[in-house]
Amino acid sequence: MKKSRLTQLEERMEALVEGTFARLFAGRLQPRDIALQLARALEDSASGGAPALRYAVRLNPADAQALLGEQPRLAELLAAELVQAAREAGVTLPRVPEVLILPDLLLKPRSVTVTVEAAALSDTAAAAPVAGEAGPDGAGSAPPTPRAFLILDGQRTVPLTQAIVGLGRRLDNHVILEDPRVSRAHAQLRLRFGRYVLYDLGSTGGTYVNGQRIQECVLRPGDVISLAGVPVIYGEDEGQAGGPPPDAAAGETRHRPDFPTLPPGKP
Repeated sequence: MKKSRLTQLEERMEALVEGTFARLFAGRLQPRDIALQLARALEDSASGGAPALRYAVRLNPADAQALLGEQPRLAELLAAELVQAAREAGVTLPRVPEVLILPDLLLKPRSVTVTVEAAALSDTAAAAPVAGEAGPDGAGSAPPTPRAFLILDGQRTVPLTQAIVGLGRRLDNHVILEDPRVSRAHAQLRLRFGRYVLYDLGSTGGTYVNGQRIQECVLRPGDVISLAGVPVIYGEDEGQAGGPPPDAAAGETRHRPDFPTLPPGKP
């Protein structure tokens, strides 16, 4: 008897994830649980006409923090596995889907749920492809990359030149914050429709923007980010977008006294 497309997709996704993540997930939860739920979410959305391109993998906060601490790029790797499984099962994806790893206090340890997420972000009309991907019209065009940067320690400037930027204490993060209050994989910046979006990765101390705790937030110039009490300023240079500030690209750091500092008593 010929296998259904869903059965093929589940088997391929399970085989891919078991092989890639078996050691990482060992003792935390079964890789096949995530694999099967991702496969079913993809198939369900594809049966409605077009496969979804944004999936949320929700885990118990302790599980999410442990997995992201071991592998900060877990969401990207799962997305790549989903593309490969879809290709082998004959499901056509217009572009690489986005997978979000989100902590959920309502979930018990070793539990997982996968849902299809709407494209819209909390305060923007729609989610955008990562830089270099096709735009929503399929024409392959994307908004220009902002000349964005972070200010650390009140004076050290770090240009943002990548579509995905990890922040945390672990050494393989793009932005390393050597402070015990900061989680190993604390937060992540993702470039969406020409704007950087900040995601908390189930951190212990929380992620705040302008004093408000967030799980997901589109950043604007001058925003004050707090990673468990460690202040970081988000800024954008005026002028043409498309690259880092000239002096930052040359490896220099700059002092930006015109940006606000974290108010006393704020997290």
